[in-house]
Amino acid sequence: MNHFMKQVDTVYGRIRYGTLGKTEQKYLFEDTMFPNTPGDWSVYTNEKLRNLFPNPSLSTHSLEQVHGSKIFEITNEVTSDECPIGDGLYTKSGNKILIVRTADCVPVFLFSKKNPFVSVLHSGWKGTKLGVTEKMIQIYLEFGYTLSDLYLDLGPYIKGNDYEVREDVASEFVGLGDGILKQKAVGTYDLDVGNAILSRVKTNFSGLQFVNSETKSVFQNPEYFSHRAKEFGRNLNFIFWEP
Repeated sequence: MNHFMKQVDTVYGRIRYGTLGKTEQKYLFEDTMFPNTPGDWSVYTNEKLRNLFPNPSLSTHSLEQVHGSKIFEITNEVTSDECPIGDGLYTKSGNKILIVRTADCVPVFLFSKKNPFVSVLHSGWKGTKLGVTEKMIQIYLEFGYTLSDLYLDLGPYIKGNDYEVREDVASEFVGLGDGILKQKAVGTYDLDVGNAILSRVKTNFSGLQFVNSETKSVFQNPEYFSHRAKEFGRNLNFIFWEP
């Protein structure tokens, strides 16, 4: 039923990742009210993923997101009740469901097929400007791993034709190549943040592997929540690996 749900078999286990939009959340859960505080969002998010994956050996981990570049490692000592302030999670441990919430921003999934490693990032234009994805890749390399074993995938987000920004934001993305920035009128531009992420990482990390997932803009797709469509829900983006 899910339009973005993937499974990857590796030498160390099975990776599962995807995005729960409107259809999946309505199908799985009866409530239609959404939280108003970061703490309540964390409780909501963890509960929904535990309902989807009821295996008691799995634990859920989410964030209080702030459109930044801070990234946290989830070790076996971290509990589901902890909700750090940041925009990225990674783990080398199995059975840890990592979750970020998005409405228009880009969910970035990273995983290795050789080394036990998965990550999920929340990257809006601010996080992209700050290089949250590049920061995560650099952490991965510091473990002594190689780029040829690392894969990047982007989940559903708002595409350029639907995401209008003013010149102050657009100026941060000039010169990144085609398909990223397009002037609409004096002082306004269409910005594709996902393509900006891809351009930046391809420039800085030769050898990184890419999963070319084609997703429709969340603004145009009734299956997903979009902040610019004045919707209050959030898409739940998750990744984990099972031994």
